Amino acid sequence: MTNTTIHHLPEEERPREKLLSLGPENLSNVELLALIIGSGTRDESALRLGERVLTKACDLQSEEEGAEGKNALYRLSKISLKDLREIKGIGEAKAATILSAMEIAKRISYSKAPSLVQLNSPGKVVDFVFGQLNMAEVEEFVLICLNTKKEVTSCHRLSKGTLNYTVVHPRDVFRLSIEKGAHSVILVHNHPSGHVEPSKEDFILTRRLVETGDLVGIPVLDHIILGGSNYYSFLEEGKMEG
Repeated sequence: MTNTTIHHLPEEERPREKLLSLGPENLSNVELLALIIGSGTRDESALRLGERVLTKACDLQSEEEGAEGKNALYRLSKISLKDLREIKGIGEAKAATILSAMEIAKRISYSKAPSLVQLNSPGKVVDFVFGQLNMAEVEEFVLICLNTKKEVTSCHRLSKGTLNYTVVHPRDVFRLSIEKGAHSVILVHNHPSGHVEPSKEDFILTRRLVETGDLVGIPVLDHIILGGSNYYSFLEEGKMEG
């Protein structure tokens, strides 16, 4: 892509005009990012800056990531303020705008209507939460509330931790479960490292949550650890004993 400014492009090729006439779904990733960036520099157009931001994001791919890690938007969702600052032409204002757009996308994935999705297998649970947790840089803990048919009635992010640790108390899990009228619950947290084998703390936490669920009459059906494209299900592994 040359450094021609957007204003020198034919009107039908300018991202804003293209969006207004054809709709956002017809714009490329670079064009959408150019609109988020807003303006270029004296030497480069916003399109060129957008292209370099996506290139930078793809260059950050971890060797531990699977196929999803090769997706430009997936990688962009993980880009940091430090990474953006290293890109010539992306100052703090543009970096803040990009990070804000990524955070909105993450929050949308948490607030989307469940549409009574039935989660009757660990694979379906993973599919349901993948868009929420695969972008997380630190450990996050998600509570899924179900009705009698194992249909999702609500989904909640309870806590965020560090790269390898998150704190969740049974009190918080079941206070919210009772408030939401859950018949049963499924618990999910991620391991940003990509390694899904449970830690000693994961086993202890699961046992405490199962025991508390039995006491209050809201059974914990499964606890799933998600890491990249892999997962560990305590239910599948026969580790859900209280």
